[in-house]
Amino acid sequence: MTLMPARLMSLLFLLYPTTARAAETAEVAAPGVLGSGLRLLAGLLLVVGLLLLFYALTRRGLSWLPKPRAGAIHIREMRPLGPKKSLCLVEVRGRELLLGLSADRIELLCQLGDAPQENFDTALQTSLKESQP
Repeated sequence: MTLMPARLMSLLFLLYPTTARAAETAEVAAPGVLGSGLRLLAGLLLVVGLLLLFYALTRRGLSWLPKPRAGAIHIREMRPLGPKKSLCLVEVRGRELLLGLSADRIELLCQLGDAPQENFDTALQTSLKESQP
């Protein structure tokens, strides 16, 4: 076995008290399982709280996300018919159009006339009143 050079030995002896002291303080300051669990739970609650705050801000209109543009064309409903084929009910400037969509074309199936301005319950009541003698 070779002896270590004197300089290296003196350096190790100088560092020994420092490393021993650091190991002692680490053992004293090391949190238990309960402390780690509480810190983990606090961090989780903080993240969930921030997500809920962001959600509340976006619901109130304080959104940085782009808003849908108001325009003359509104898609009312879409129904898939098969792979790459569907029906689409579109309102354009107060008129409803039924469109057939496929992978390579869009076709106007029929014009349904003016779009109803009332909700379903009101339309049903009006229809029932008209049908009664």
